[in-house]
Amino acid sequence: MRAKSIIFTSVLIGYVGLGILNPLVAPLIRELGLSETDAGWIVAASSFMVLLTSALWGSLSDRIGRKPVLLIGLTGMAASFGMFVAVTEQGLDGKFQPAVLFTLLLISRLLLGAAFPAVLSSSQAYMADITTEKDRAAGMSLIGAANGLGLVVGPAVGALLTALSLLAPIYLAVVLPLLVMLWVAFGMANSKPQVHGQQKKTLRKGILPYLAVAMIVMMALIQTQVTAGFYFQDKLGLSATETAQAVGAALFCIGFMMALVQFTVVRKNRLTPLKLLKLGVPVFAVALVLLVSFSHIVTFFAAFALMGVGVGLAIPGFTSGASLAVAKHEQGAAAGMIAASIGIGSLLGPLAGTFLYRISPETPFWLLILLLALLTGYVWGSRRIRGEQQIVVD
Repeated sequence: MRAKSIIFTSVLIGYVGLGILNPLVAPLIRELGLSETDAGWIVAASSFMVLLTSALWGSLSDRIGRKPVLLIGLTGMAASFGMFVAVTEQGLDGKFQPAVLFTLLLISRLLLGAAFPAVLSSSQAYMADITTEKDRAAGMSLIGAANGLGLVVGPAVGALLTALSLLAPIYLAVVLPLLVMLWVAFGMANSKPQVHGQQKKTLRKGILPYLAVAMIVMMALIQTQVTAGFYFQDKLGLSATETAQAVGAALFCIGFMMALVQFTVVRKNRLTPLKLLKLGVPVFAVALVLLVSFSHIVTFFAAFALMGVGVGLAIPGFTSGASLAVAKHEQGAAAGMIAASIGIGSLLGPLAGTFLYRISPETPFWLLILLLALLTGYVWGSRRIRGEQQIVVD
């Protein structure tokens, strides 16, 4: 039980850090005198590193164990947020030229992107180590719930702390990983798979559809989070602080519904990964249609809440599906590949979103609606996603 609590908290704090930053990106970028495209590159930089390093962290955790990799990830996250807040503070004081400021912020995000997948990959692999196939989805739903709660707590805390300053939330993001790192170091045993003989890591083709779903779903989620700040500010005429608070509240809606769905629907019902995806993906698409159809703060919040329902169903669908598609000694590598797929989506989302936003505020969202509609057709019609094995959850 302690191990699950530590895993849950580690992932929670990782997403709290990301959640704290998301509603601040748009107003901070504009206060620093940078452009929407600069914001896209800065956010995408971390996703690029997630893509490059996720599989490496997953495989390394299979070799040296989950705990050392988790400690490295938490330390790196604290360092990256420390650099980000220091550079931003100097930038707000006008002590950097725009090109230098952009470069330093980019480097800090590259460090974050290298560290975060170490936390996520090692946590998912550790959860696979300590759960059976029967309760795998329940274990993975804890990680998904930590994701959702992180998106609740992060934006909520971020919105509250902006009353002190726009940078106050990021200082908190520096401290939290360091505190969890101490708990991991002194309260968690190491774990690594037992490999018998000369077992080779030959990941099965059954994992590939889940990787594709993870990429598209997370691309849609991250792109929406990044462009929401600009969308809210431009559609509603908000100030920088009001924008951060409104986006924080909207992301709270996503995270709250994600956590609620995972603690109730996913953990209390016997659903296969395929059934979770069949429900989650179209709900996500409908939420985006609602977002672009009305320009009112209430409908924006409703759309983000519905988005949380869709993502809350989809995440345990592709994480538990990928875990069950591979052997016990391949869990680290599989978790790394899922994290890499998330990295691809998180890289493409901000770049495409901020580029298309210049065409019109609605264009990025209509692209996502089209992609999710196509993905809905895929998960409902494809025979490549294994749907016959029932996921039993407690």
